[in-house]
Amino acid sequence: MSRSSRGAFVKRLIGFAGLPFLSLVTPLLFLPVLARVAGADAWVAFAVGQSIGGFLALIVSLGYNTVGPRMVAISSQDSRPLLLAISLRARIFLWVPSTVVAVALSLAIAPPLHRAEAALMATAMTLTGLSSAWYMIGLGNAGSIAIFEIFPRIAATLASGALVLIGGSVLWYPVLLILAIVIGVGSYARQTLRSGFWADSRWEDIAHVLRTNRAATATEVSAGLYNSLSVTFVGASATTSQAASYVSGDKLYRMGQYSVSALGNALQGWVVENGPQEFGRRARVSFALHLGLGLIGCATFALLGPWLSGLLFGAGVAIDEMTALGLGVATIAIALGTTLGRVTLVGMGGNRAFLISVLLAACVGVPAIIFLSAAFGAAGGAWGLAIGEFVSVIAQSVSLTLLRRRSAREK
Repeated sequence: MSRSSRGAFVKRLIGFAGLPFLSLVTPLLFLPVLARVAGADAWVAFAVGQSIGGFLALIVSLGYNTVGPRMVAISSQDSRPLLLAISLRARIFLWVPSTVVAVALSLAIAPPLHRAEAALMATAMTLTGLSSAWYMIGLGNAGSIAIFEIFPRIAATLASGALVLIGGSVLWYPVLLILAIVIGVGSYARQTLRSGFWADSRWEDIAHVLRTNRAATATEVSAGLYNSLSVTFVGASATTSQAASYVSGDKLYRMGQYSVSALGNALQGWVVENGPQEFGRRARVSFALHLGLGLIGCATFALLGPWLSGLLFGAGVAIDEMTALGLGVATIAIALGTTLGRVTLVGMGGNRAFLISVLLAACVGVPAIIFLSAAFGAAGGAWGLAIGEFVSVIAQSVSLTLLRRRSAREK
């Protein structure tokens, strides 16, 4: 790698992995307030809304987080805005029914006295499916992600935290988050798309998008069954105190997962942008970086997880050592799954193999979370999640080996 290309790579890495660190840290300014002010039932209600809304957001996003960056990276400059316009029409079409379902499920599952918190949080999370971050990743434009995605949510989090501290309702958090997401998505669309692009992207294109993106959508939804919905499954299977403890661990896990996602965002377009001649070497760089990040995350959970969760969220909802270790192992698995699946398999055109790996993980991970959390509480839920993630990693490794052998035979 030349000095100039190395510099460009480092700049890209800092942009995509460094800027999101602000968004990663910001919830730490509000979540400790929520955990202490709202109480265990509200803590669980927010988590249930976030879990269900986050899962439905995977349907709204239509798989663009998986295949979108590559589509943008290999498209011509003139055709890219039309790609964004068509995707927004299709995703808005799905957002309305998805939000209705998310709200209904949140109202049914959340603790009775805190259903409004769960419903509003679910609404905010479904809106994240309208994000254009995948498009910015394909362009290699980390600055736009900061301006239109990260900074508005930081402002909403800080403002809601301040309002709660002076005696305001915790409902301010999801309300302001909804406002921030709508403003961010709308502002970027207005800046990027001329009015003509909206006219060119017909509603008839929705059927085409639903058809062509069905594999990617199924992949993300299947992953969400054991990842995004893990809090919901633990909440339904374990006691309230164990569910509250798992929620604390899940908050830390999501922060670690966000770091992995940011690294994957930095490398997903980079690995494929120079064609087959650079793909292999860049995929190996991606694997090494993700493995290192996963090991750091696991060590952090194992050594600091119980203490950190107690410090941030209160001793009453802190995680124990076995829960921390399970979430740490899951962090390694999700880091490996990101580089092997979303970066490498998808980059090689193995969307179907990626889908199969995630379906296998869901078939194993969902019952593992439900049964283990019923038997062992928060720790069982954490290890069930880790089992599901590692099933995906094993399946992806097998698929990559087969693809490489097939490529070698064809040469």
